[in-house]
Amino acid sequence: MRLKRAHIALIIALAAVSCRGDDIYDISGYVNPSTPSVPEENKPDDGDSKPDDGDNNGDGNGSGEVETPNPFDGWPSVDTGLPRLYIDTENARTINSKTTYVNATFSLDGVGRWTNFIGRTGQIRGRGNTTWSWPKKPYHFNLDEKAPLLGMESNRHWVLLANFMDPTLMRNIVAMKVSSLTSLEWTPSCQSVELFLNGVHKGNYLLIEKVRVGKSRVNISEDGYLLELDFHYDNPNQWKDHNIPFAVKYPDPEDITPSQLSYIKGYIQDASNTIYGSSFDDPEEGYVKYIDVDSFIDYWIVYEVMTNHELGNPGSVFFHKEKGGKLVAGPCWDFDWGVLTFNTNNGKYALVNGNAIWYSRLRKDPLFESRLKSRFEELLPELEKIPEFIDRTADYLEASAAINRTLWDPSGDKISNGGNIINGDENLSFRAAVDRIKSTYLTHLEVIRQKL
Repeated sequence: MRLKRAHIALIIALAAVSCRGDDIYDISGYVNPSTPSVPEENKPDDGDSKPDDGDNNGDGNGSGEVETPNPFDGWPSVDTGLPRLYIDTENARTINSKTTYVNATFSLDGVGRWTNFIGRTGQIRGRGNTTWSWPKKPYHFNLDEKAPLLGMESNRHWVLLANFMDPTLMRNIVAMKVSSLTSLEWTPSCQSVELFLNGVHKGNYLLIEKVRVGKSRVNISEDGYLLELDFHYDNPNQWKDHNIPFAVKYPDPEDITPSQLSYIKGYIQDASNTIYGSSFDDPEEGYVKYIDVDSFIDYWIVYEVMTNHELGNPGSVFFHKEKGGKLVAGPCWDFDWGVLTFNTNNGKYALVNGNAIWYSRLRKDPLFESRLKSRFEELLPELEKIPEFIDRTADYLEASAAINRTLWDPSGDKISNGGNIINGDENLSFRAAVDRIKSTYLTHLEVIRQKL
């Protein structure tokens, strides 16, 4: 009963927690959770919202309350306060491939705060690199027709992050929140859900916008480029420049022309040669000719405050470029492994990404370093509010986390790390793990303040 009472209080006090915006209760790109999105079929007709005789519900008690049937009555359910996503594959087929899609239907119970839908069609497959090898699988799905899931921008393409290794279930949420505080052009929106796959509860998942080119995502023209830097080196169009792996994510492999591939490889080579050259800090012909400095500064700050070493590894690092424009850093993606922990870095005493990829050279320019320090100080008042955001998110996720922990053991990530857990909090309770990431965040924020 304790969790249930806490859950009721949270519904009244919080309504929802999201990973974007200046205020988690009124978020650009979201339905304001304080004014729930009600399906059109459940809205009263104009002029007919009041009962004539105070007994409009037909039960004879004169209460005047109209019971709206819940379309999800009888469906599998858990009561955690989170929306529930139901995915049923065709003939209950197992999703066992990252390349082969399975037909499926998708239904969403918005639990009174977001619009419901039932029986949308689409396709689903597995996704991820190391995460695909773990018991709790991440997924990518496409709807046949775009939809604004949980108040997010309407689209067909979505990702379900399993967050298997993260007992707090919020590392990615906090990272996207931090990213949204900056000037980066686009930060993926996300919402936590309870996932039911073929009638079986799979626990807490993060429904998040997929990184791809589109008007409501990475907004570049068909002549632009989306690049990924990833050490897995498993993309069709990829190469290394100064030992940094680059890959073209857009245009798609089947669409990119030889001349387009040649152009972007040449642009990266010119930028790299300049950055590592003797005149890299020239105010006109140096690195400023090739990169959007403001975005590269904000991108570094997000990775650094989150202690994400994969900016230097690099993994799931994205740049994009418009035709005729400079290279722009972003969006942020994949903040679970080695995030908000000192297990995988020396962030308790030093910068984590001080020498990451091109930044090892950029920071040798006194002007770049000065701008980086000034921007960090400008963002610091908002960054100092993140621990409060972590606390509110913990309150919202606690009931879900308790059930998720009975389904999955985060310490199972040790199979990918020589028998050792990765982040160091996998065996902690939910609240202890939350306190640990909050303490890590505050400690490293002070380190950044001292080292810049």
